[in-house]
Amino acid sequence: MNENVAQNLIKLRVTNKHTQEYIAEKSGISLLAYRNIESGKSKPNLSTLEKIAKVYSIDVADLLNETQLQISKIRFRALEKKNIRKREDIIYEISLWIEKYNELVKKLELNSDFEYKLANIENTTDDPIVMAKKARKALELKNDETVMDICNLIEFKAGIKIMAKQFNSDSFFGLSAEDIDGGKVIVVNTWDRISVERRIFSVAHELGHILMHFSNIQNDLITEDRKEEKEANTFAAHFLMPNSDFISAWNKSANCDFVDRVIRVKQIFRVSYQVVLYRLSEYIKENNIDFNVWKTFAILYQERYGVKIDWEKEVASNLDENSKELRALSNQFYSGGKLAELVKKAVDNNKISQADAVNILKSDFQKSWRSIPLYELK
Repeated sequence: MNENVAQNLIKLRVTNKHTQEYIAEKSGISLLAYRNIESGKSKPNLSTLEKIAKVYSIDVADLLNETQLQISKIRFRALEKKNIRKREDIIYEISLWIEKYNELVKKLELNSDFEYKLANIENTTDDPIVMAKKARKALELKNDETVMDICNLIEFKAGIKIMAKQFNSDSFFGLSAEDIDGGKVIVVNTWDRISVERRIFSVAHELGHILMHFSNIQNDLITEDRKEEKEANTFAAHFLMPNSDFISAWNKSANCDFVDRVIRVKQIFRVSYQVVLYRLSEYIKENNIDFNVWKTFAILYQERYGVKIDWEKEVASNLDENSKELRALSNQFYSGGKLAELVKKAVDNNKISQADAVNILKSDFQKSWRSIPLYELK
């Protein structure tokens, strides 16, 4: 019973966007007591359950019913422990989103149009660079083609659901998951302080995890596997910047100094400094050149802009003047993609109301939902 109650409490609280403090206060119980019930550490008596049920205007029986998450596998990527403490909330929020998404697909009988399409290349190589090449080929990207819109590319060509949502943290960039039907999901943090380059890289990073690491995933593992993280980073770097493209772009900016050269290349591919420097360090290592790109760039960058680069976060406040136009693209990073298409079709076919359509888009995309065309809702 404890597990059912705990899962239902989290689901109800996340759905209604309440805090634990709010529910505890409204129920007339201590915050510690409520947290222990929600975590499954303590068994609530009938009186306590009645108080909590009253807050939601439901029956006690609704708290005892078995509830099923829509997620079968999940990789949780966070740099700080405070985000791990929010893990269950985030997981349930994603589960509710998946449930809503899949309900629309089923209502419109479009299951075949929303199938995951990269299963045939999963785990076919342990080499992230080779896997990046395979992924680009599977997604019909040409050898010299820049990834201009990674979210739409992955949604429409790979059949992976994209959940773009604002989490007020610059240490949680994204995660990847598999739903109970075998569909894949990538969640990306669209908080204003996280640069658009970081968001793009996070999506590619999670794609790498899906293709290389989901066969041995452990749902209860909350610490990062350094080897797998490095492989996902390498995959993302080569997926976003194929070797020939990178060398060509670097050579074309030969008339610039070192800092401007890095900035120009990062602007072309819409990636971070780390990605450009990582690819450059690979080339230098392969050709036995004695040059520390990381140290050199950090020193020259600080001399020019008076800012010490935070390699861990590289938040918007650390970006130089030449990246302002990329920051301005933040609200256009993702504009609804397949879910917006589903909402349009559902309204056109009278499967959902106009109010439901607006609510779905508004609640899921927050600030960016205003840029989503509502397809002449009538």
